[in-house]
Amino acid sequence: MTKDFVSKAFAIDISQSKLTAAKGELVIKQEKPSVTVKEVKEFPYNNEGIEELIKFLEGYNEGILEATGVYFYYLHEKLTEKGFKVTVVNPAHLTEILGKKTDKLDAQRLLVAYMTGVIKGSYIPTGEIKELRELTRHRENLVNKITQVKNEIRKTLEIAGYKIEPFDKKGRQLLEKLAKGEELSKEEKEELKEKLGRNLNDAEKLTLKQLVELLKSLENMVKEVEDMII
Repeated sequence: MTKDFVSKAFAIDISQSKLTAAKGELVIKQEKPSVTVKEVKEFPYNNEGIEELIKFLEGYNEGILEATGVYFYYLHEKLTEKGFKVTVVNPAHLTEILGKKTDKLDAQRLLVAYMTGVIKGSYIPTGEIKELRELTRHRENLVNKITQVKNEIRKTLEIAGYKIEPFDKKGRQLLEKLAKGEELSKEEKEELKEKLGRNLNDAEKLTLKQLVELLKSLENMVKEVEDMII
């Protein structure tokens, strides 16, 4: 006599404003798996909708989400807080296995694929590891913005004929003076006479002033993030 094995699971298809959840059971008879979809239901993607979803999933402790954009993060967090074991699948991998999206059938197809072992999910960090990754990613974005601002500063100076390196110690001091519209000292003019350009016009002064202020702000943000990481 062959014993039947039953496993319960759920699958959730996520969009910006809507959650579609399917829950079902896997029955294995004579080594052949069969998935029975018990119920499919839609919920608004807001706090009230998530509370309704959690009630809907009662008795189904594990499942899978599609990692749609950034929309899945909040739901993943809320479900793991409630003790659900949640796997996340990359949409590209899902399309490769299941083909194009089919709207209302997505959650059901995802459920069947998950319960029969056709697709496997990805690790999503939680707690301190999640925070560290978020901070590291944020720092990287800020550093990229700093690079963009520095390139804009270099371009503004180059247009006016300046050949200085604006981000070493002396160059930064000169940059501050130019951004404030201050007159260079006689010594500075003599030392840098081969690298100085024309007088900046009003538009260039304003551009440089705002770019330098933005650069300082971004640098302070990076330090604040780094202090939190350390």
